[in-house]
Amino acid sequence: MRIARWLLRQGPEDVGIVIGNDAAGKTTFLYRLKLGQVVTTIPTIGFNVETLEYPDGGKITLWDVGGCDKIRPLVQHYIAKDRFFIFIQDCNDRDPGRVDFSMEYLRMGLEWMSEFGCQHMFILFNKQDLLPPTERDAMVQELRLRVESEITQHPEKHSVKILDYPGLCATSGQQLRSAMDEIRHTLQQIKKPTQPDPKARIAELEKGPSEEELVQRVEKAIVESVDTYGFWGSFMDGSLASWDHYAHLRAGFFVMHDCFAKGSGLLECADEFMAHLDRLRQGNPERFRNTAHKTMTIFWLHQIQVASVTYQASKGNIKFPAREEYADIVLSAPWIMNSGLWRSYYSKDLLFKLEARENWHLPDLRPLPTITQGKKQAERSHSKRPSRDLDRLPRFAFRVVQKTLTSKLRRGGVVKPALEALQSYTIRSRASDPSIPPYSETQAYFWIQVIHAYLRTLEAKSTQPVRYEGSVAVLTFEAFTSLFDLTGDEWQKDYSKSLWESIPARMSFVNPDKKALPNVFGMPSQAKVELARSQMRNAISHRFTAPSGLPPREELEFAAAILIDEAKLIPEDEVNVESHASLLRFLYRRLATGEEKRSASSAAATALDLSARMGSTQGMFWVQQVQICLAGGKKATTFEGFVVMNPHLAYEDLPLVYYSPQVWQSAEGKGVMMPPDRCHLSSIVPGRG
Repeated sequence: MRIARWLLRQGPEDVGIVIGNDAAGKTTFLYRLKLGQVVTTIPTIGFNVETLEYPDGGKITLWDVGGCDKIRPLVQHYIAKDRFFIFIQDCNDRDPGRVDFSMEYLRMGLEWMSEFGCQHMFILFNKQDLLPPTERDAMVQELRLRVESEITQHPEKHSVKILDYPGLCATSGQQLRSAMDEIRHTLQQIKKPTQPDPKARIAELEKGPSEEELVQRVEKAIVESVDTYGFWGSFMDGSLASWDHYAHLRAGFFVMHDCFAKGSGLLECADEFMAHLDRLRQGNPERFRNTAHKTMTIFWLHQIQVASVTYQASKGNIKFPAREEYADIVLSAPWIMNSGLWRSYYSKDLLFKLEARENWHLPDLRPLPTITQGKKQAERSHSKRPSRDLDRLPRFAFRVVQKTLTSKLRRGGVVKPALEALQSYTIRSRASDPSIPPYSETQAYFWIQVIHAYLRTLEAKSTQPVRYEGSVAVLTFEAFTSLFDLTGDEWQKDYSKSLWESIPARMSFVNPDKKALPNVFGMPSQAKVELARSQMRNAISHRFTAPSGLPPREELEFAAAILIDEAKLIPEDEVNVESHASLLRFLYRRLATGEEKRSASSAAATALDLSARMGSTQGMFWVQQVQICLAGGKKATTFEGFVVMNPHLAYEDLPLVYYSPQVWQSAEGKGVMMPPDRCHLSSIVPGRG
């Protein structure tokens, strides 16, 4: 599978691929150039990518790709015709088998140059500082002759240049900048063929109806369309008066509107929308002829979301637009009425393939438009949030209760470690910040019990016309507080202040002195349900378009404690990548070897194993995360200790800190390790530089 050029950060700068044996110093070479200092790194599984910027405005982007034999075949996915290679040879690796192995990689690189039409390769001899001073020149010359013999056997006429820099060492940086300057100078001398202007090409592809004509189409469609309820009813029963592009997008917006309110993301919305379209086709195949096409469906839903959020920001609204605002959304973004818009994002070769019909594929011509919430809107949204002090315990309790609904552990098996994690974190935090309220077993358990009662209310089957539709397992805390007007002062109905803040209440749970804790509450009003649904739409839309951060530390430590207990329920020899506990335990046992050479090989084999089970980006991401944690700081001797020391690994949505759902769940992401589009990833071990 080839990766779209825009995903590889293709630009006007030169782009090089750094190859060579594992442990040859490729990653050290990259970060010494980028950061100007030595950093501790893990064996590269996948790649590291950095851009070197020069005072004259020039740039060179370097891709450092893993050198282990199991990873080498993946390199070809990152090669393009206008790229160059840097081959790094470890002079201190004198094992004959390893030298042969390195020469094999060199031959592979030369073959790639022929296959893809690349023109330049530069060869560097690294780690010369580790050679005996009296033998250094002779040993480097011997390696040089070996390299030259490989080059001369290659019939293709490419520019392969051996750079002679005595004493070159990536760790110390000696001669490194000089070598890179020569590489840059060589590349600058090349008269590059004139490339077609990508903006002009996109403009050509986008040629279609003028904006004026599109606006006229929108206005005409608005006049001819029925009201919101009439349209949805006719869509559900298949009696639509018109099934044109405007109606198609409108139906997609309505489905997305409902899906977001229930906590489903855009990709899940596409599945539901396609199910609706299939229902229409089965009911009237002559009328509804659209064939199922997952990539096209997600493409248009994304465009609708872009238009909706842009409209929301332009109006300064906190709420995601209502169904009734669909016409205004389209009027504000008439470009979505261009039914040929996809041509500026996808080539026909990609979009018309069966794989694109059945799976979500990223565009190959240019990236999908990004969505910005707008500074004013973000500030207004933030101002509505309760302060950290007021919502800390209710928010934590909410996460605990949600976990009881999804975990295989019994409720007590979730609540007990939750209280222990909260107590431990609070005690440690107060040591540095005495303003943090002391831990209280009564206060913590009160909120768990009350929120459990609230959520039971939502889950209970009710004959009342007002009820919340959607899983409470994906309900956000903000939507939950909207449903029940949670203020943080609810304890005052059950406890006196003296008992609530007493020492005995801190030590263990104390029953209330005003009235017993409730087991169930009344169903919220229709207005509150609609407000909560609106909160969910905002949250899901934001989650799909903006980077997500890590939860508070106490929530991470709670997640780690639960993961450890859940792992104990899984048979020792079972590996189930659908279970996060099983996945992390498998990775720990495979990678915690303590031997660098064996670790690199084991990591590569593990990454490929997981890639086959869950996808390349997914498998390599988790291997890299575990590798970094194993390499840094104090060593853990057990899986349990490892998770406790690295609680962020227990956060199942950790990938969304680095990747958008569009990239993480794409077919490209399954086939090849993709560069993150949200937050930078590298092989640097934090705190070990």
